[in-house]
Amino acid sequence: MRVFKVLNDKDRISSIDIFRSVAILSVVIYHFNETLPFGYLGVDLFFVISGLLIGTILISEFVKRDSIHYVSFILKRGFKIWPSYYVFLIVGNLLAYFLYRHTHPDYYIPLNDYPRYLFFYKNFFGNQYHWCFEHVWSLCVEEHFYILFPLFLLVSGFILRRFLSVKSMLFLTIIVAITGGIALRSFLLVYYNDSINAYESTLVRLDQLSIGVLAGLLLFYYGDVLRNNQRKVRMAFIAGLLLFFSAIFINVRYDNEVYINHVFTLQITISFMLMIIGVYYVDFSKLFVFRLIAYYSYNWYLWHTVFAKYISNNFSNQYIGLSLYLFISFAVAVIFTVLIEERFLSYRARFIDKLFSTDNRKNV
Repeated sequence: MRVFKVLNDKDRISSIDIFRSVAILSVVIYHFNETLPFGYLGVDLFFVISGLLIGTILISEFVKRDSIHYVSFILKRGFKIWPSYYVFLIVGNLLAYFLYRHTHPDYYIPLNDYPRYLFFYKNFFGNQYHWCFEHVWSLCVEEHFYILFPLFLLVSGFILRRFLSVKSMLFLTIIVAITGGIALRSFLLVYYNDSINAYESTLVRLDQLSIGVLAGLLLFYYGDVLRNNQRKVRMAFIAGLLLFFSAIFINVRYDNEVYINHVFTLQITISFMLMIIGVYYVDFSKLFVFRLIAYYSYNWYLWHTVFAKYISNNFSNQYIGLSLYLFISFAVAVIFTVLIEERFLSYRARFIDKLFSTDNRKNV
């Protein structure tokens, strides 16, 4: 089976699998009647992980070639994201129609609202709310980032390479991206906070993905130093953990609107970055169950919401309902990973990687 081959690959970073499994478990459990408080922050963790992995790919290529093969990058991401996503939109919507057509017809997507989902602009326009598919806003954010960030890097390189070294240019570019994202988030949350898309908009999430890229940049240039000073580096994990729980405490204890809108998400994102850097080189390969969950996490993220409300509404016992929900949604994720995701990743390796002769990173 491909899963065992992938997880046993010596180049795969096991710590990223652990963080990815924590992220997906948090989100999936949260969406079952908000069983896990603050579980939605798993999406923020996903953004940091995505920024780190994608940033590492782009940075590595830019350092080697002094440029980026944009078309190759987009196609490779597309072969990973698009097939499972579009199958979910079609098959998942049919299943949602079957499950909810009599009780909650607003849970599935009517044909007239499909374009927002098909073309990844659901998180910017429209006010129809379809429970089973609301979570794909995060995929819209990532798609926009995949399209925009390489272009930003190329433009920045074109302008700054005349004056700065590649390393300095990359750090300056990421700092600009982070500070610009933070400023944009604050502006939008002050003047457009009443918009239904204020939480989901790509514009208020750019800093999170950019902070993930910063983590990738630090690991790219200072990886050997971090690897050789594991005891000291693990203090970053502890600092991140303290930062995370202090953010939760302040949020719950004071419920301050200014803090929640302008500080909380940034503090959470930085805490995730510190935790990832702190244990990035730690070997977690023996935690196979969590790594297995990480492997199937993309399709689990897509499919879990279709079952959440139906099972919670039909089982009075919360624990039995939660267990059944986790089992069924994960089983469906495994099926569609094998049938769709793995097949198209093999096509990617067969055609795209060979066509462009690009670096084939793990965990991506």
